[in-house]
Amino acid sequence: MKYKTLILAKSEYDIIKDLLSKVGSKDAVHIACYNKLRGELVNAKVLEDAEIPKDVVRLNSMVDIETPSGYFGGYKVVLPKDGNVQQKKLSILTPMGSALIGYAEGDRVMWSFPGGDKEIMIKNVFQNITSAEEANQG
Repeated sequence: MKYKTLILAKSEYDIIKDLLSKVGSKDAVHIACYNKLRGELVNAKVLEDAEIPKDVVRLNSMVDIETPSGYFGGYKVVLPKDGNVQQKKLSILTPMGSALIGYAEGDRVMWSFPGGDKEIMIKNVFQNITSAEEANQG
């Protein structure tokens, strides 16, 4: 891990904690995903928006990922209400969205997916500052 721990903006940390306090699921993969994210929040480094490194995945970041099997794809990490897999918008409450949030470009992340645990390599992170600010206000 590039920064040794998850890095989150205070405003986004609060949003994620609030979402996790309200979420429910009977699906074992999603339950494991939520529990892992809750655990990572405990040790996360929480900073002011201006202090977040530009290569850290945040709400509304565009992220290019690669898997060991050769899959390469680009996604935007969004709030659950904006999630749309066909538009490549991943909710932070999906297994992949929660796997990416707070990690940095170059990080390799192991996470549980419906098909089993998979490694994701974060190749590139692009920030959408306007959208991130809007998400923080919502």
